[in-house]
Amino acid sequence: MLYRIKIKMSAFLSIFLIVHVISGVVGIFLFGGVVLNALKQKPSFKILKWFSLLGFLALMVSWTISGGYYYVTYYGKAIKPIIQASATPWVHSVIMETKEHIFLFLPFLAFLSMLIIWLNKESLIEKPRLKNMAAIISFLIVFIGIAVSLAGILISGTASR
Repeated sequence: MLYRIKIKMSAFLSIFLIVHVISGVVGIFLFGGVVLNALKQKPSFKILKWFSLLGFLALMVSWTISGGYYYVTYYGKAIKPIIQASATPWVHSVIMETKEHIFLFLPFLAFLSMLIIWLNKESLIEKPRLKNMAAIISFLIVFIGIAVSLAGILISGTASR
């Protein structure tokens, strides 16, 4: 049973994985706040502005710093072989490969939503199309973020068997 051999994760990598998950979830919630606020009759520009900025930063931390480091230094060497040698190798070849490509949209969509909000300032409230565009893009961030999170749960569950 080769797939039962596990490489021990360091405390440093455990912290990076925790930061990856938490910052991703925080980013998703913040963009959920952007969606809900943008859908209001008179949204608060201040909330839209800060939620979009903080959401973008949270997703960048999750995407580049913590998640990227974890993936490059640990996942490929320790987790991927376990999944590929398990009874469900498709979890990596289908779910993880899909996740690896879909999650790439999150920081770019977050940046776009943030730009729409920050560059249009008060006119965002006066122009429903811009406000709706920010809401739709932010909703896509939430939807993709939830899908990627669920994929991560499935991948983690497969690796921990």
